[in-house]
This record gives sequence, C-alpha cells and structure tokens, in this order.
Amino acid sequence: MTRLFIIGAGPGAADSLTIKAGEIIAGCDELFAFKRIGGQLSAPDRRLTIASCREVLEKVASSSSRTIGLLVSGDTGFFSIAKKVKDSLPAGIEVEFIPGISSLQYFCSKLKLSHEGLPVVSVHGRAMNVLGPVSYNQKLFVLTGGENNAAAVCSYLKKNGLGRLKASAGELLSMPGERIVTGTAEELAALTFNDCAVLLLENDSFADRHGPVRDSDLLRDKTPMTKEEVRWISVNSLRIAPSDLVLDIGAGSGSVSLEMGRKAWQGTVYAIEKKEEAFRLLCENRKKLGGFNVLPVFGEAKKALKELPAADKAFIGGSGGDLREIVLQLAGANPNVKIVINAVTLETLTGALAVFKELDFRTSVTQLNSARAVRLGAHDLLTANNPVSIIYGEK
Repeated sequence: MTRLFIIGAGPGAADSLTIKAGEIIAGCDELFAFKRIGGQLSAPDRRLTIASCREVLEKVASSSSRTIGLLVSGDTGFFSIAKKVKDSLPAGIEVEFIPGISSLQYFCSKLKLSHEGLPVVSVHGRAMNVLGPVSYNQKLFVLTGGENNAAAVCSYLKKNGLGRLKASAGELLSMPGERIVTGTAEELAALTFNDCAVLLLENDSFADRHGPVRDSDLLRDKTPMTKEEVRWISVNSLRIAPSDLVLDIGAGSGSVSLEMGRKAWQGTVYAIEKKEEAFRLLCENRKKLGGFNVLPVFGEAKKALKELPAADKAFIGGSGGDLREIVLQLAGANPNVKIVINAVTLETLTGALAVFKELDFRTSVTQLNSARAVRLGAHDLLTANNPVSIIYGEK
C-alpha cells in the first residue's frame, strides 16, 4: 500500500521545517511540492519534484512507491490544501498529516503577541470579507493573496471608514527579504506587498456583537426609529446566521441595520435609505456604534435592489408604497429569502399578507403592544407605544 505524507513546510525557509518533517522527507521514495513552496525548499532535497495539484494527484495515484512526501506551505490544519488533496485521492492510499509552523504562529511570535483566541479570515481567492470580523473583534489575522493583497485589504478598510486602524503586515516570512511593517491601514494602503503577505489588524474601538443596540445608543433627530422592543423581536425572527447577506429596506437612522450587523458579524448588511437626513444619521450611527459591515446605500429600494446581491434575509421597515414590488424582487433574486415586514397600518399588514400568499410563503404575524414608564412628579406612568405588526414570511 502506498503511504502519502502531507508535510507542513512552515512559512518558507528550510530551517523552519520541524525535525519530524525532516525525518519524513529523508525517508520518502518520492517527494513532491507545489510551485510556491517548492521553489523555496528545493535546496533541502534534490529529489524534489515541483508540480501542480492535478499533476501531484495523478502521480501519487499511479505511483508504485511505498512512501511519498508532499510538501505544502504552512501547517496542514490551517487554511491548507492538505484536506483537498486527501479528499481527492483514490481509495487504497494511506494518508498522514505532518504539521508545520503556520504563518499565524510565526507572525505573532515576531510581533511578540499571543494568538490564543485570535480570529482568522482568509481573503486569498475569496470575497473581501473583513469589515464584520474587524468591527466586532479587538484583533484580526488576515491571510491575503491574489487581487486581495495586503495593500488592497488596507485600501478597502480605508474606503469603508477604518483607515485609522492599527495594521501590521508581514511578507516573505522566514525568508531572505522578510519585511514586517506596522502603521495605520491608510499608511499601509500606500505600500506594495508580496502576493501572500499576512495582516494583523487591531481595533481598540471594536463593537460588542453580543450586546443589543439600545435606543439611547443612537442619534435620531426627527427621523422615525424602530423602537428597541420591536427591533429585537423583528431581528430575532429572521434567525440571522453570522455569514448571512442581509438587507434593511427603509433603514432610517440605522437602528435595525446595526442590530442585524451584530448578528451577521461575518457577513454584510446593506442598509437602503432614500431620505437625505435619515441617510446622514444612518452613516453617523454606523460610525458611532462601530458596525462597519453595515453598508449604507442611498436611493429608492426598487432601483437599489437591482444593483445588490441576492439577500439571505431581509427586513422591510418602509417601502414607500412599493411593498409588493420590493418583496417580489427579493424573492425573484433568492426564492429562499426570509423576510420580516413591520406594519403600523392595516393597509401595510394586509398588503404584506397578500404578497406572501401570492408567493406561497409560509407566514406568521405577531402584534406587539408595549409601554414604557415615564416619570411624572412622584409617580411612574406607563405610556403606550403604537402597536406594531411583525409579519414573517418564507418559502
């Protein structure tokens, strides 16, 4: 039986290989590596064959050797190609992982920081999904690459109001020419980095994603706001997952958007608002509460929806008379979208139920009647809020 050792080669330098990895390499009949790590580690073993992933899989599947080694960068359990290789091999090949030093371990040691509990995001070949994780964590480690290199990530942070974050970038880690730079995200955005640099972002003003948004936290002026009692029930009705893409239509001052942003802390909330004063407050509250994964969109909902990606969940607090058209657009983009509509009038309630019925959605309606105590002299008087119907619909 052929035995394949997938060996974590560390960040790049030959001397970052573990002793165990060196022993395995010395005992292999054949030794392969992918281009990036192979070009750096060709010196330790002249038998090393550099090949693509497809070529390696073909060679391993057809090989008569008893022991084969495959060098992969970093650690086999940390954003590694090791699992993909293992899952793509035919039956009859025994696979063993040999762990290595990850870029996370190496970089944090250089910065003299602990990496216990440090959240990690990879944007290498993936979406630029850093706004949520950096908004709700004090520190964030980012694996960059391709178009989403370190400078591009920092430029994206700057564009979205996070240019003053402390950022440390490391490139060519453990290799000749290793460079570690610390500054603000705005400063690093102006530099040039190697394709596979890593970043450590630090946000001392991070928001608490576990806590609710309170009415008293928000700037309001004269813009109507979904009150916290209604907001909490409405948002929880959507059962928002951390990585969801969420829409808030008729976002107003952003109270619901920011509440949903904490639930979708690894995802994105698009907050659509057409009134200038309300939109200004939305932008100010986003900055004040630190919910930078809430992206304000100015304009009419029907037009804005054509330019936005399909939503997993959507909240409609104001439709400007276009409720049916908006719901049909949401369902057309994603038939499995889950929608909550708030209604303070009977017309909105009946309209919501009608369009959900048209789409054959399963629906539920909750009417919330709440009151708050107001101090009058020596007494507290309960003052009623307007009743609100919360209508939920899903396929």
